[in-house]
Amino acid sequence: MAFSAATLLALASHCAPSVAPETVLAIIQTESRGEPFAINVNGGRQPARQSNGADAAATARRYVASGYSVDLGLGQINSRNMRWLGLTWETVFDPCTNVAALARVLTTNYNAVSAGRDPQTALRIALSMYNTGSQTRGFRNGYVAKVVGNAGIADRQVSYTTTASQPTEETSNDLRTIIVEENAEQQAPPRPAPPPRWNLFERAAYERETKALSDNERGSI
Repeated sequence: MAFSAATLLALASHCAPSVAPETVLAIIQTESRGEPFAINVNGGRQPARQSNGADAAATARRYVASGYSVDLGLGQINSRNMRWLGLTWETVFDPCTNVAALARVLTTNYNAVSAGRDPQTALRIALSMYNTGSQTRGFRNGYVAKVVGNAGIADRQVSYTTTASQPTEETSNDLRTIIVEENAEQQAPPRPAPPPRWNLFERAAYERETKALSDNERGSI
C-alpha cells in the first residue's frame, strides 16, 4: 500500500532533514508513487507488486543476479549505487533508510553543481542527475518537469530548496552552456569537401550522404 503524503512528509523530515520535505515528497511521488516496496527493472520485464521488504529484496536480487540494474523502494535507488550508499538487501527497502539514501544522492549531486549557480537552478540540475546521471537529460526527458509538477507548483515558481537561500529564476543560458559542455566530446568530425562536379558518381554518393546526415540531425533536435 502506498504511503500517504502526510506520512511521506513526516518520513522526509525525520530521515532526510538536510533536504526540504516537499522536495523529497515530490521525488518520491515521481519515482514510486509512495510505494515502499516498488521495484523497476531497467530493460526487463516488470515484477508483480511486492507486499513486504523481504519478498521485494528476494525479487530484486534475482534480477540483479541475471544482469539487470534495478531501482528500489520509495526513492527508486539504483542497485548499482547500493555499495557507495552503504545499503544492503536487508536495509534498502526500509522506508527511512531508503529516503535517507535519496537525500544523500540528491545532496551529492547538488553540491557538485551548486558553485556559481542560484539554488533553484542547481536543484533542477541535481534532479536531472538523480534520474539520469546527466546534467541535461533529465530536462529533455521530462523528469525534472514531473518532479516540479508533483510539487504542485509551476516550473518557474519553484519555492522548495535544499538550502535556506532565497530562490531565483532559472536562466536558460546556464542549461545551454551545460549542454554544449556535455556534448563537446561527441561532436561529429568535419565533413570532407565535395567531389568535383564532373565526378558524377562520387558527387551523387556525397549528396546522398549529406542529405542523410542532415535528416538525422533534424530528427535529433
